[in-house]
Amino acid sequence: MSTRILATLLFSPLLFSCGGDDPLMPPSVPGNLVAKAGSQKITLTWDAVSSASSYTIFWNTVPTQAKFKDAEQKDQRIDGVSNPFTHDNLTNGQDYYYRVAAFNQAGSRGISAEASATPNP
Repeated sequence: MSTRILATLLFSPLLFSCGGDDPLMPPSVPGNLVAKAGSQKITLTWDAVSSASSYTIFWNTVPTQAKFKDAEQKDQRIDGVSNPFTHDNLTNGQDYYYRVAAFNQAGSRGISAEASATPNP
């Protein structure tokens, strides 16, 4: 079998599956993450990703840039959430920072930009 035919057989599925909505590819990174504060809670919304089967929220009380300075500072993770998601039992007056990732059977392409909010009474 020639190299050209072999390459065509191996890579042609990839040529037709480069879009973000293909279940054989990881879903696109969710966009437009918004964090809206309430009393002891924050509600998160983001643009839905059609090929996602689940979402994971990553959160912390330290912004992402500050975590790079302190390697011990790890994000908390909440798996299997839906959009919108309400994070409750929070401390009023404390800043919270969030990012979201979309997953399917192929994994994830990455994590969204950060959004933050501060619950108030």
